[in-house]
Amino acid sequence: MFFSSFSYPHQQQPGSSPGHAAAPYDGDDHNLTVLLTFGIFFSFILLYLVAGVVWASGVTACAVALAFCYLKVKARRRAALRRAAAARSGGGPGAVAVSAIPAFAYKREGGGGGDATGWAQCVICLGLVQVGEVVRRLPACKHLFHVECIDMWLRSHSTCPICRAAVVPTDGQPEPPV
Repeated sequence: MFFSSFSYPHQQQPGSSPGHAAAPYDGDDHNLTVLLTFGIFFSFILLYLVAGVVWASGVTACAVALAFCYLKVKARRRAALRRAAAARSGGGPGAVAVSAIPAFAYKREGGGGGDATGWAQCVICLGLVQVGEVVRRLPACKHLFHVECIDMWLRSHSTCPICRAAVVPTDGQPEPPV
């Protein structure tokens, strides 16, 4: 047997018969028991390490799969948003209609003398319109906005941000009161 080469030399105890050697732990298979014990112990350690590597690999694979799915869903949402924006921009007035709305430098409207008290606010950026800033007044509803603000709004909408009236009134649509 393979394990027989690992046996300890048995010493003869004084007072024992000359043909019988005494084993250290009352058995001849002590070496086999020790080897099997260490073998089982190291097998459990190896199994624990392998299971740890397999578990870590499984967790990593799941994390990569979840990240891939997240990125795929995010890409689909972006594509859907782009399609929706393209569809909405088709309904907007377009660059030609925006440039057809006159832009001018803002002047305060006020009473007769140099005592102008009127003020205007751009509801898109919520900022006050300062004297000399370039603004646009929508022709249908006469609302006033900064040029940059209303141009950005009109790229994706075809209505006034305040009253939702069409930017360019159609022939059948009555002009809203100011």
